[in-house]
Amino acid sequence: MGVVMKSENPLKAAVSVSAMCRLLKISRSQFYWHVKRGTCHAPLKLPNGRPYFTAAMVEDNLRARESGVTVSGEYVIFYERQPASTKIEIKKFKNDLTALLEGLKALGLSTLAKDQVESALATCFPEGTSGHDDNVVLKRVFRHLKSSGIG
Repeated sequence: MGVVMKSENPLKAAVSVSAMCRLLKISRSQFYWHVKRGTCHAPLKLPNGRPYFTAAMVEDNLRARESGVTVSGEYVIFYERQPASTKIEIKKFKNDLTALLEGLKALGLSTLAKDQVESALATCFPEGTSGHDDNVVLKRVFRHLKSSGIG
């Protein structure tokens, strides 16, 4: 009696469009663009109308992605998905206004006095900025100063 080894990623008999897109590492819109061009197989429909792919279709689509040859035999280049951009961390504004002033300068308010920023902070956050995200503080103070005609 032989030992049966399971593969690392066994393919299911039917796979949804979302799962197919995750396997190919592309968005749904990009996937449907490739389907329209003939790069990938178009999904089949269940009796209830839901699209799906068979295991053989999934293998063909993955092979097209890996080899650069479409299911119809033409050459294709897939764009690589870019990682999500990292947000710029803004320093805490609790006691130090220099970080807030730098943020406001980066948004185009370069001629601000410290007392103007303190006044805007007191107006926008009468109970203080604790518990508020620094980006929210920067946004509210910026809007307040712009609507006040400062900057």
